[in-house]
Amino acid sequence: MTLNLDTSRFPSLKESVRAHWAPILLEPISGSDERFVIGVAAANATGFHVELANNHDKLTCFYGENAPTIVNAITLAGMCLREDLAERSIAALFSPDPPVSGVTIGRCREAEGTSLEALTQSWMAALSSLYSPRTSHDVQSSTILAVGDAEGQRAGDRLPFLVCDFVKSQREGFGEYFSTDIREARARRSKGGSHRVVVDFAGPRLVANFGTLKAGAITNSVHLIKRRLWDLKVERDREPHKILARAHEMILHRPPKDDPQVSEQQQANISEALEDLEQQAVQEELRLLALDTVQSIGNRVLQYELAA
Repeated sequence: MTLNLDTSRFPSLKESVRAHWAPILLEPISGSDERFVIGVAAANATGFHVELANNHDKLTCFYGENAPTIVNAITLAGMCLREDLAERSIAALFSPDPPVSGVTIGRCREAEGTSLEALTQSWMAALSSLYSPRTSHDVQSSTILAVGDAEGQRAGDRLPFLVCDFVKSQREGFGEYFSTDIREARARRSKGGSHRVVVDFAGPRLVANFGTLKAGAITNSVHLIKRRLWDLKVERDREPHKILARAHEMILHRPPKDDPQVSEQQQANISEALEDLEQQAVQEELRLLALDTVQSIGNRVLQYELAA
């Protein structure tokens, strides 16, 4: 019997990305054949994503009081691989240089998915017993945030780019700590199905997002800043162990109190908005600062990173 198959009847990815991906493997006992899949990394010409094991309770069952050491190794490996991918892109998967003893990168393959993040999450769910897939609620929240990223850029907040320019002018090499979109002075692009968390600055000591409190659009400003706070919270929660923890700050630009173009009522609205945002930050155990010049914001970043 001959079957005539029509490819149009099969589902297809309307918006998809192709990327190379590879598992991140951990050999917890040196010289042993025992290995865990602790992450999956994917990269292509436009970006990368690293999805790490998140079910640490199982490690506690295996290793008891020694489990934090394994978790720290996973977190450190993920941080270093992200830095390597940012610098070398796909080459970091084909010719890896893991910084942690016992960590290796598995065979690199090619695949297609709705986004780099979705691709890595799918393979982690299939390969790792140390990974719990995100719930539909997490995905829905991330989708909303992705839309917000594009809206925020269309609104024309130049602050992250201005801070980046100032920091680069003061300290050579520090520009690499800013996101690729900011370094390349391009708007953040969010496609349907892309659920990435956006972080403006990620240095060895400080992780920060930047936002502007606009006197003439205070409600929209607060809405977007709260989304940036959410991104910081997610990024902070990926570093749960104090030995590797960095400070996470939401740094805002507010009009000076003596700005002649801002009315007394607008200043009052800004103060009220700041109180609301500070409460949100405290609730998420984050730090929020409001400064009135790009230079002061840039100096805040530099002082934190250069602190002994």
